[in-house]
Amino acid sequence: MIVCAALVVPPDSSVYVPQELAHRTVGLDYGNGTAYAGLQMLEGAVPREAVSTCAAVLHPGERYAALMRGEFEATVLQEPWITVAEKAGCRLVSTTFFHGTWVAGPDLDPALYAAFLRGVARAVRRINADKRRYVSHFKEGWAADDPEVQALTPDDFDLGRIQLREPTPIPEDEARWAWDWMASWGLIHGTFDVTTQINRKVEREAHELAFAAR
Repeated sequence: MIVCAALVVPPDSSVYVPQELAHRTVGLDYGNGTAYAGLQMLEGAVPREAVSTCAAVLHPGERYAALMRGEFEATVLQEPWITVAEKAGCRLVSTTFFHGTWVAGPDLDPALYAAFLRGVARAVRRINADKRRYVSHFKEGWAADDPEVQALTPDDFDLGRIQLREPTPIPEDEARWAWDWMASWGLIHGTFDVTTQINRKVEREAHELAFAAR
């Protein structure tokens, strides 16, 4: 899956570009993809020593609420809270996209994984054919009890932020780069070993089973 992450500031903020977040506190949900995306957006705009972050809650709706209460000067959100923030007058000072991945145990059945991959591929094709039709799904799950999300209409969403592609094997060069980048921030330790990080046997068998008919 591909996730859009946005670096967001409240309506009354004096920040208009990410460079202005130097030495300003950014609330991040440490340990999650949106937090890593936030660090990448910040380090592309200011020196690392000027990046200032604090731990923020995992739930993006609660993180957005904390931003609006002034608990930090910026945070990183994903949909549907990017759209909620925009409707409230917040500004997006930077956006990026990142790959989400799935984590599975070593006993995962390749045939079961293949069925999952086929289902995801079908969903990607259907959604890409008519994104507006499916944005209402953003209002489910975590967002089901959020009144600001429930007030959104399909026309409120920027479809350019909704990017989907069919699943592919994990590229080793991208995985290695991600590992080295995280290690450079002290987020993980050791050296990258593709044989322990990616189960190529299960991945290969599953993809062959899933897409053999093509």
